[in-house]
Amino acid sequence: MAIKITYVFLKTISIATGAKLYASDGFTCNDNQPIKALKNLYFIKENDEIKTKIFTQEIPQIFFLPECLDETLFNQEIEPLYVLPAV
Repeated sequence: MAIKITYVFLKTISIATGAKLYASDGFTCNDNQPIKALKNLYFIKENDEIKTKIFTQEIPQIFFLPECLDETLFNQEIEPLYVLPAV
């Protein structure tokens, strides 16, 4: 739900002010490691496609902000990716 609210808020600001929005997926900030979704289910990125995969061992979640942003990792496709159904 928070992703939807954030998207609507930022998209509204973009439309109202004419500011361009750029985005990147979460894998940009964690060295392309699996991202926890629910229990043992994780998001993974393979061949530029985001999928879900079950892991039996818990994977540490370490995210970071790079010291310098690489503009080539961002684009204007900012609509959220809804992989999991609503709970």
